[in-house]
Amino acid sequence: MTNRMKLLFKLLRQNLSLWQILGFIVANLLGGAIVLVGTQAYRDFDRFMEKENGLLSDGYVVVTKPINGLSTFGSLLGVKPVFRENEIHQLEEHPSVKDVGVFTSANFQIRGSFVLGDLNISTDLFMESVPDKFIDVKFSDPKEWHADVNGTFIPVIIPRKYLNIYNYGYASTKGLPQLGEGLTSAFPISIRIRGNGYQRTYDARIVGYTDRLNTVLVPDSFLQEANRHFGQKKAEPASRLIVATSVDGGSSSFLDYLTKQGYSIEGNLESLKLQTLVHGVLWVIIGIGGMVSVLAFVLLLVSIQLLIEKNKDKFVNLYSLGYSVPQIASPYLLLVSGIDIFVWLLSASIVTVAYPRLFAFISLISPGLRLASLFPLWLLALLLASLFVLMHYWMIRRQLRRICITHSR
Repeated sequence: MTNRMKLLFKLLRQNLSLWQILGFIVANLLGGAIVLVGTQAYRDFDRFMEKENGLLSDGYVVVTKPINGLSTFGSLLGVKPVFRENEIHQLEEHPSVKDVGVFTSANFQIRGSFVLGDLNISTDLFMESVPDKFIDVKFSDPKEWHADVNGTFIPVIIPRKYLNIYNYGYASTKGLPQLGEGLTSAFPISIRIRGNGYQRTYDARIVGYTDRLNTVLVPDSFLQEANRHFGQKKAEPASRLIVATSVDGGSSSFLDYLTKQGYSIEGNLESLKLQTLVHGVLWVIIGIGGMVSVLAFVLLLVSIQLLIEKNKDKFVNLYSLGYSVPQIASPYLLLVSGIDIFVWLLSASIVTVAYPRLFAFISLISPGLRLASLFPLWLLALLLASLFVLMHYWMIRRQLRRICITHSR
């Protein structure tokens, strides 16, 4: 270190308040830890919400137009409550909506039959489809969820509640055996489709159960083709929509929008409200931590600025002796950058050690929770440390340049 630099650091030490620096470190450490914990918790809850059947399930709701006396009268005249193209487009544009899918209904006659012991059951059926990305049943082979009008087999997905109704309602009162999901998946069903002068019989099998949609599902590509082949009328506008929501857009505003439009909603509305509540709480926590960090940032900056103002005559003299502004600022810049980097890395270290222990306790209450990687937490800490350093650099050098240049004239 040169004599010039030693002189500058000596000047800094003589006027430096250790308690102010310590206060900044403690305050920023607290704020940084809160910000990092809140951000990590936000990521963990987001991962949990992406899991099916969790406390916070995916934001999927089915939207329809309400059935009332007027719509009942209209249906008798062939007018049904359907969604127009502009209404679907408006729904897609809402900030809380990630995607919108249209339900396709079969417009031909369907008859299903199966044999269960001595019982031969035959009944009219209905079928619907949605785009494959909205289905919550996962297949190891995409070919499992495929059918062809000219083929002989149709895979079917039914709501899990249908099986529960059969097991705990129908079967228990009729003396029939209760069926598990594994057994029903191997259960043979015969489906006869008739319409538009054509008739065809298919073998069918239940390939999965849905907790998201309350309808009998077949592959969308198959139903689209079957409607063209067997359909007795032209395709109708959508009467039901499935909407994938994004809680980042604010599910409460989405629910308000649907209510204002007069739409009816099917789905786990309590889940959407809970998602909004959890994200709101986490944002408040992150905001509080951010405010504490900003106040600590300002505390250090004001302390340094007051120190600079107190010694401005000395800085002007040093500038007149040939010291450049960067040289004069270097002790202060090294101090604040060292503190900024130290505080944020220490915050990340504390959170890395403490957060998994807290998370382990929370996961006992909600076993579906899984800890997300802590690596992004360190990236965020480094990013915030760099941001604080750059802002301190700019403000301190700006003040010293103003003092030195202005007062040396």
